[in-house]
Amino acid sequence: MALLETIQRKINKYGLLPKLVRSLPKISTLLTILGVLWTLMLPLDGQFRATYISENALMPSQAYSFFRESEWNFVRGYRDQIIEHIDDPMEDRHEMLSSWLKTIGYKTFEHESHNGSRTTYGIYHVPKGDDTEAMVIVAPWTTSDGEKNIGGLALTMGLVRYFHRLSIWSKNIIVVFPEDGQDTLRNWVDAYHTALDETGGSMESAIVIEYPSESDELDYIEVNYVGVNGQLPNLDLVNCAVMISEHEGFKVSLHNTPKGQLWANDYPSRLTTLLKGLYAIATAGLLPESGGGNGCEAFSGWNVQTLAFKAKGTEGRDITTLGRVIEACFRAVNNLLEKFHQSFFFYLLLTPNNFVSIGNYLPAAVLTAASFVISSLSALLTNNNVNNKHISFNDAAVRVDTLPLIYGLLLFATVTVGSIFCGTMLMWFSSTVSFADNNKLYTMLTWGLILTSTAVSTLPLVLRYKLQPSAAISQIVRIANGCSLFYLAFALVSLLVLDFSLSLLISLAAFPLTFIRYGALSQNRKNSIWLILSSPFLWLTIVGVAHKLEFQLDVVRNLIQYFSLPLLKRELQTKIFDTDWLNPAFIQNVLQGPVELFYGLLTGYRRFQTWTWMVISFAWLPVWIMSLIITCIDVQIGDFEKKKVN
Repeated sequence: MALLETIQRKINKYGLLPKLVRSLPKISTLLTILGVLWTLMLPLDGQFRATYISENALMPSQAYSFFRESEWNFVRGYRDQIIEHIDDPMEDRHEMLSSWLKTIGYKTFEHESHNGSRTTYGIYHVPKGDDTEAMVIVAPWTTSDGEKNIGGLALTMGLVRYFHRLSIWSKNIIVVFPEDGQDTLRNWVDAYHTALDETGGSMESAIVIEYPSESDELDYIEVNYVGVNGQLPNLDLVNCAVMISEHEGFKVSLHNTPKGQLWANDYPSRLTTLLKGLYAIATAGLLPESGGGNGCEAFSGWNVQTLAFKAKGTEGRDITTLGRVIEACFRAVNNLLEKFHQSFFFYLLLTPNNFVSIGNYLPAAVLTAASFVISSLSALLTNNNVNNKHISFNDAAVRVDTLPLIYGLLLFATVTVGSIFCGTMLMWFSSTVSFADNNKLYTMLTWGLILTSTAVSTLPLVLRYKLQPSAAISQIVRIANGCSLFYLAFALVSLLVLDFSLSLLISLAAFPLTFIRYGALSQNRKNSIWLILSSPFLWLTIVGVAHKLEFQLDVVRNLIQYFSLPLLKRELQTKIFDTDWLNPAFIQNVLQGPVELFYGLLTGYRRFQTWTWMVISFAWLPVWIMSLIITCIDVQIGDFEKKKVN
């Protein structure tokens, strides 16, 4: 007790507690900076680990594969037929595929979803299996880039014919031919688990194949593994795919890394892959080309370990080499006697052979989310009122009366419920109004919200709601401000374990809200800037436009790491001077980026159970609106002056 009394006297003597309270805004900023630095440290040597196969039963590439040149002619034959009938109606293509699969020995079926899209699938009930588990191979007719998946379809038919000849399988094999790897495949997966009578058992894993070229050769493989809501396949499956691909002589690309940078394994290359991975995980299911848009998100939520192989280039190794990679992956999964449970389900890949586990990267999101907790505490202790220049941490400064507390909580609850209602109504609107038939309506809605949010962010400059000076008004504003920031912090903390990337990116985008101050006209200009920078609709615009402009982080990294004037001139010529910026078609295409992203947000939950829009409209948007309201109230008095007024 004597020690505690001594410490208390020292604190009171040097005024440490008031100094700490006044330093809370700086501590909040420091925590966010530390979170960013923590993220940037992850690609440093010693902060990551080399990948490894945790489940020994997988035994990748331990068996000799016979899918070689002898199968090449079958793949070519299927490819010629596919090219000939690629533009036929889906009914005719279904009959063609069904006849092929029946001839091989598969039971064939067709599924038609509620929107009229069709999926052809076949099931091979293996003789040695107990009909309880299955492995899935998927070849959509259209790739995620909108091209005809000619090579992928032909290779898949060659593989399923070859698989039927093998007697090694202990799990059923299901082959799926959806019209696309997005909604159509997702509808089939949902129907398989809920409505279809013709099934082959619990799906253990799935592999999606994309190769739009008609060539017999390919250069390297891009492996996509990202699902929605932060869901990733077991790292053992990814490691098997990478190990087998490299064993067959392929270089492996992650997140659309270009061929010229596949050999790099330095800090800039690892950081680039990390940042692209964070973006891909956070936007999976919203845009087809976001990094997880190759069919992986269609299986999310059903505990199906899914990978997508995307063949790149038209020169190098022959297409049967890719077939051997897929065969070896199937053999590895076939060796398992139980579901994937070893290794990691939460990880960030820095290279195909290096990863960061959840224990290493989670503190980054914890620090950024904690900054909002500190900002909430700072608001409750009146630091956000710029009138309180000399806060004395006493009962008068932190006291909250009953009625102001109720009014403050009621104000925040009203804004939150209103935001949730509007967000839900927009989701309902997107489910009833077709995007293809009402593109102009969605364009007006999207850009109307973007321009409106930008315009209202300037309200603190032109509007100050004058109230009679009272400590009660200051308390209401303080309670509403503190509760809103704590609410956002609670949402981010709840999210960070399941979807680390989304939590981290939202916390960084909304971070300017912690700089909001009220109580003085001199602060209005800064408040407007912080409101604009933290607006969800500003980031909707940035991400949508960057997507349409095909922004490539690898180009920026290349310019910084290997800077030279000729390289800079070449990139400027390619990206700036060779682009017709004034072309109406180009401008219209760029302006459609935010519209398509907004539609993806609104329909994400209905299509893939993606909760991104729910997080935005239930947490980020109400806090932003609450901050806007606070900055429009002219609080001319601070709580520390309460005794003087009374």
